[in-house]
Formats: sequence, structure tokens, C-alpha cells
Amino acid sequence: MSQTVTQTGIFHRSLNKNYGLASGGDGVYLLHPDGSRTLDGSSGAAVSCLRHGHRAVIDAIVQQAQSMAFAHTSFFSSDPAEKLASFLIKQSDNAFTKVMFLSSGSEAVESAIKLARQFFVAKGEPQRVNFLCRKYGYHGNTLGALSAGWNPQRRQTFEPLLSPAFHHVSPCFYSRDGGAGEPEEQYMSRLIEEYEELFQTLGTSSVAAILIETVGGATLGAVPPAKGYLQRLRSLCDKYGALLILDEVMCGMGRMGTVHAWQSYGNTIPDLQTIGKGLGAGYQPISAILVGAKVHKTLQASEPGLPFVSGHTYQGHSIGCAAALATQQTIMKDNLLANVMAMGDLLSAELRKQVPLLKEVRGRGLFQAVEFATLPHIKSLAGDVSRTSLANGLAIYLCSSAVDCVLFAPPFTIREREVYEMVDIFVRSTKQVIEQRGLKI
Repeated sequence: MSQTVTQTGIFHRSLNKNYGLASGGDGVYLLHPDGSRTLDGSSGAAVSCLRHGHRAVIDAIVQQAQSMAFAHTSFFSSDPAEKLASFLIKQSDNAFTKVMFLSSGSEAVESAIKLARQFFVAKGEPQRVNFLCRKYGYHGNTLGALSAGWNPQRRQTFEPLLSPAFHHVSPCFYSRDGGAGEPEEQYMSRLIEEYEELFQTLGTSSVAAILIETVGGATLGAVPPAKGYLQRLRSLCDKYGALLILDEVMCGMGRMGTVHAWQSYGNTIPDLQTIGKGLGAGYQPISAILVGAKVHKTLQASEPGLPFVSGHTYQGHSIGCAAALATQQTIMKDNLLANVMAMGDLLSAELRKQVPLLKEVRGRGLFQAVEFATLPHIKSLAGDVSRTSLANGLAIYLCSSAVDCVLFAPPFTIREREVYEMVDIFVRSTKQVIEQRGLKI
């Protein structure tokens, strides 16, 4: 990728960086004006779950745009929104009964927090204002989502603005934090005790919800829940009357090889669940909250005296819903979840076999993280490796500085030869960085 944009009117994520120009897409590749291409090994940020140029999704967008661009949801519903909601509810085996469509993961998390709050106000329990979350969780960039998350780099500047209603316990990271010889169940019980203590400290009747990522994503990199962890959290919420909210904006909608990530880890059904990214495959901005019967029926019964006044202009956008419906129908019709598991197994095996200075490969399906070994004479490798990989034609997601880690989350349509190409570029780039630093392996 030789061409970079040096003169720009865009307020970019970094104001001191020259960005390459993506001018097209072809399958799992992004194309550049000079004819080069980049293998999208992380689907951006686990977004582009279908290949670029997918005709079914493009046709759905065009047809909806020709039919109707926009109808405000304070007045009307739309056919694609209704169809998508029905599809998602059916797809969940009726674990959820209502769906709210928004435009970003941050919006979905914010609205889930508000729904939880209003649920308890409607129940006559307005004292429930506290949310239990995890350190090194990530839930988005709006102030409520930043308050719920605990990514130090993203929070630091805005710390004085964040809500004190959010409290953070230890992450669930057994491969790193489990004691020497400590059984996984014992480790998990220690974490549950930490939640229990926080419930007691805050007052059990003051806690509205536990809000966590089902599988850690952007901050720690594809960290799975310990065995039995989600089930114990469900029991804890039921014991004290709190809600369980699972954030699957990044890890959900098929990326783990099941529609919902919680289906891969014991089938623990949350009261509210946020989804996004892979919901619409990046063809349109869209996210959603999946709402369980307990929440929706309580809120419905409280109207009209207590309406949920938290609307967004573009929520339920008809073109976004049309794109997401076509995306989800394609995933099911083409049996792409089977490919997610098959290619995920291949990716994991090749990474374990080939990556030098490897500490761990973790994850499931096409949500796999590579963490490098921590050695006294080696500074963090992940940043240099991700930058070198990009220069060599592979985009991968750099996790936060909490771990020396990169994330692989390629499109669900990826094929064997593209997995091998992805691993080859990554391994070559890693060795290049090691050689540049004069390290021996």
C-alpha cells in the first residue's frame, strides 16, 4: 500500500499520522489506488463478516433506498425493521422477545444501561443505580459506555466526566490470572466471590445489573469466560434481583461459530444483549439490543405513564435494517457458521505451529488472539508487528497495552488459501520485527 493521504480535511483518529487510502474491496481484500491490496485479517474491528461486494446485501440496500430511505420511528415502523426483528427473535429460539435497532455499539450499550435503569424504576425499585462491570472491559466510546468499560487509555482523559455508578471487578482471564495449579472452577469461584462482596458492599438492593463482554475483545483479545462463569453470574443476578447484560457487539452474531457467543459457553441467556458489527457486515451502520420478556413486559406495563424517552434519529433505519437482514439471511443460507469453525480451527493450528515468541493463541471460531511471550529483554512486539503486517499487506487488530496481543477476526467467507496467506504474512512480519530488533529466537 504505497499511496497515503497527506493533505486531508478529516479529523482522523490520529492527527499526526498519514493514512492509506482504501478505494475498493474484493472478497476478503481491501484495494488501493496503486493496485496493491490488503488482506482484511480483522474485518476492520470484527465488522466485515461477509466479503466485499456481496450482491445479495448490495441489492437489498439498493431496493430499500429506491423504495424508501427514511421514516422517523416516533411515527412509523418499516418493513425491513419488522422482518429483521422477527428473524433475530426466531434465531434466538425466543430467548428474546423484542429488539431495538440503533446505529453503533456505543449507542446500544448506552440504551441497554438506560433500559435496565428504567426497568427498575417501573418496578418501583428506583434505588437500583449501580452497575457491576469488569476491569479491562470495553463497551464503547460514549460517556456511559466508557464508564462501564475500563480501558485505561480510552478513559484517562475523560475520567472526571464518567459516572460513579459503575464499579469494576477483576477480568475473567484464567490462562493469565489463574494461580499455579489452581483448577479453573476454583479460579472462577474466586471471581464470583469478588462480585458477591461488591453486592454486599454496595447493598444488594442497589445493584441494577452486571454488564460484561461475553468474550473479551478489543482490550484483552478474545479472552473466553472460565467454565461455569456465566452460569454463576446468572445465578448471582437471580439471587439479588439484578439484570444480566451481555455485550456481544464484537464477539457475537456468528463470530464464535454460534449465533450468540453465550451459546458457545453453556447457553446462559441474558436479560439484555447488545449486538452490532457483524449484524450488518459493515454495509450500513447498525446495532441492536435484544430484550428479554421480563424487561419488555415490565416496561410495556408501565406505559403510558413512564415511556422510554431515549430515542435516536436514526434508530431502526430502514436501509440499515435491510442490509442487516440480507446479511443474516446470507450467513444462514450459505451455512457460514460451519466455515467459521473450520477456518477458525485451521487458523488456530497454523498460528500455534508457526508464530515465534508465542505465549498463547486463544479464542474460538474466527475470533482468535495471538499474545506474545513476555521476556525481560523483549519490549512489546504487538504494535510493531501489526504495523509491519499492514505494510506487508495484512490488517490485524492491535489490542490495548494491557496485553502484548493482536486479534484476528477475518470475514466468515475466508477460504483455506487465504488463511494460509494471512498466517504467512503475519509470521514473516513477526520475524522481520524480531530481526530488526536484533533478537534471537
